[in-house]
Amino acid sequence: MAKGFFMLIDKLFKRVEALGLNLEGKTVLTEAASGAYVVTPLLAAIAGAKVYAFTRTTRYGTVEEIFANTKKLIEECTCRKLDITLIDKLTPEIIAEADVITNSGHLRPLNEEKLRYAKDSVVIPLMYEAWEWREADMDIGYIRKRGFRIGATNERHPEVDVFNYLGDMALKQIFDAGITPYKNRFVLVCNNDFGPHIAKVVAKVCEGLAVIDKNENRDKYNFPNVEWLGNFPEVKVPAEYKDAEAVIFTAYPFDQDWIGDNTSLDIQQIKAEIRDPYILRYCGDVDEKVLDRESVRYFPAHVHSGHMGVLPSAVGYDPIIRLQAGGLKSAEALITGKHEHNNISVLELI
Repeated sequence: MAKGFFMLIDKLFKRVEALGLNLEGKTVLTEAASGAYVVTPLLAAIAGAKVYAFTRTTRYGTVEEIFANTKKLIEECTCRKLDITLIDKLTPEIIAEADVITNSGHLRPLNEEKLRYAKDSVVIPLMYEAWEWREADMDIGYIRKRGFRIGATNERHPEVDVFNYLGDMALKQIFDAGITPYKNRFVLVCNNDFGPHIAKVVAKVCEGLAVIDKNENRDKYNFPNVEWLGNFPEVKVPAEYKDAEAVIFTAYPFDQDWIGDNTSLDIQQIKAEIRDPYILRYCGDVDEKVLDRESVRYFPAHVHSGHMGVLPSAVGYDPIIRLQAGGLKSAEALITGKHEHNNISVLELI
């Protein structure tokens, strides 16, 4: 197999070792997925778990394609036999066997229909940070009723460290949108923790970055080439940014319409402040019909409600390896009650 697969397998083992991830004797129900997310069942199995990896056909790939790609990677792991069973049907017996059920895309929503078969001791890692919680992902009322332990991943733990890929993702979106940071100015409109991580990378390679965020976050933008403009959601742009190449937009809750008519960020206000605005949809919903009506450009052309317009997987395997390993570490912490690794918490209880 190509050298890249060898290096990928090596990265999986190194991440399990770095986190001290240990799922020996546990059964993990997770997803088999396309692209970089193919690593999830392998990480759990390398950590010692018996793994059931469920998939289904989506716009990202067919069951057959996902199974083939996952098997190919499993076969490259010649140094250890991995206990991974690929499935395309969720049976009551498999759900009942699981000690861990990950809140992964193919398994969502985690509702009563599925979880009624789960053992009382099952744990559910969110696989993302607590503030990114999406109600549509799971039936929290039923989870509380059953007493299942649930926890979110600390993505900023030094051995997870997913947030430091956010700037790379912003650059990837800029290039994919057909523009370049070099000699161009940008406006970052933000109300969440992503902003400073985006700013410190983008500001290094563009002509200038103006930031609109909540006033409480102002001190987090102490980077060269960054200009603070004011308090989110008010959009006031000085003359030198009227012709900004694009607006990098990130707002939470992700499934709320932020840009449109009578929204927090009114499209008329944006058009009054920026000539020919180009909205880069990093995360947060926009009203596409209103933007089309107003001839305002945006990228990507469509984003499913509540989803990011650019994913960590867009910049390669590394952030996904770290994210999924961190999610599995939070599952281990829920099982053992040991919530710290290297004296830093790996999860937040939900």
